Amino acid sequence: MEKSLNSTHPKTFAEGPPHIHLDHLREFNAVQTNTFHKLFEEIDALPIDDTHCHLVTTADAHTTPQKFLERIALSGFSLPGYFPAGVYEKWSSSDEETKKALDKEYGIQERLDFVTQHFSTTIFVKFLLKEMAQFLSCEPRLEAVVEARNQKGRNYWGYVNSLFRDANITNIMLETGITEGGGAAALAEFEEAIIPCRSHRISRIETIQDELFPLDMSFDDFEAKYKAQLDSILDGTGNYGKRTFGMKSYLLPYIGLIRPLHEREPAARSWQLLRENFANLTSLGREARAKVTKDLCRYTFTLALEECLKRDIPMQIHAGDGEPPGVILRNQDPFYLEEVVRFDRDHVMRMPKIIPLHAGYPSVEKAAWMSHIYPNCYFELSVMTPFVHQNLHQRYVQILEAVPISKILYASDSYNLPELYWLAGRWGKRYLARALADYVSGGALTAEEAVEAARMIFYKNNQSIYRMPRA
Repeated sequence: MEKSLNSTHPKTFAEGPPHIHLDHLREFNAVQTNTFHKLFEEIDALPIDDTHCHLVTTADAHTTPQKFLERIALSGFSLPGYFPAGVYEKWSSSDEETKKALDKEYGIQERLDFVTQHFSTTIFVKFLLKEMAQFLSCEPRLEAVVEARNQKGRNYWGYVNSLFRDANITNIMLETGITEGGGAAALAEFEEAIIPCRSHRISRIETIQDELFPLDMSFDDFEAKYKAQLDSILDGTGNYGKRTFGMKSYLLPYIGLIRPLHEREPAARSWQLLRENFANLTSLGREARAKVTKDLCRYTFTLALEECLKRDIPMQIHAGDGEPPGVILRNQDPFYLEEVVRFDRDHVMRMPKIIPLHAGYPSVEKAAWMSHIYPNCYFELSVMTPFVHQNLHQRYVQILEAVPISKILYASDSYNLPELYWLAGRWGKRYLARALADYVSGGALTAEEAVEAARMIFYKNNQSIYRMPRA
């Protein structure tokens, strides 16, 4: 006779395991919870170095519920791409009459509603509102939170400073590739507003290219100007009046696999191709545009990485994440950085400091494994922190399984709104403490080792890797 499914198990699943197992489980959970609370108390008090982040301006001092969502949503980055070039930007900055005319022609408000409505239903937003409501002492509704925030916005820089102090952010590595048109003045205003938090700057390769690529000149002249700009940025005050502690590249999302290029000839041909197509470049598709400048950008990237190697400073490289429609999501696999990490010359790997950004998210395991295999490849936590929120606990456990603690760098990639700085710090500490508590409860770490790991991740590693001057 054929056995029934239940006949192979003395107890059904609904009946549960014997009570002794439940008792052990309760005891373990109690110990783990107690461990977490003790660790969190110490970790929450730690200072933070945010090792990859962006400018905040007064543009968002007063906002609306919809604008608040748009400025946070990664899907909001796509909005200009849904309309002809310049239309969305004109609509955003125009008076009501012009807005109505543009909206009638292009349906801009309908598309904006579509994007923000979906984003508003994410658990991330619902959790964010509860956290902000606690900080602002208001109801956890979008309208109430924005109203309370606008009240704080009457002294916006004071509000920004209070967020930094609450999260205990004491140093930032400010990537200066985006200044929202404000340039040096906007950067200086933000840096002054967050004091006593210190700011050290990272320069973006594309900032130099954006300045030089439109100029009609020979490749020799371009190369000379590019090298001079690099020297000024790395050795002088060429990063909007201040020195640079590292470089950043945004090349990976455009071309995928980056093979360093040392030979001038392919770059010179690419420069000529750019000159021939520059007037029509914006009309090309995103892959066609990237193809025109591919070898030129490989060459400029290689020149910059050589200079970083000489000076023992890191190169941050955008990986994972993605900001469509301009970039190509499938190109952002962290493994496409292997040739850069190796940086072979004469069959020797030369070990520049490489920092793939954004935890390679969603390919976290690939970025972690690269950092495990190659000693000069580091691991940075931004975008995943804070956007993954509760699941950061599991992600941090996964990262700690593979990446040496001495190579993990806390970061937020905060942009537009200062609340992202605060939220990333708040959740980063909470869920790192939970992950470390797992390792303490499991016997892999002592409590002292766990707290020291948090110190390394939140500020010590940054200060070592970037060779930070003492305060």
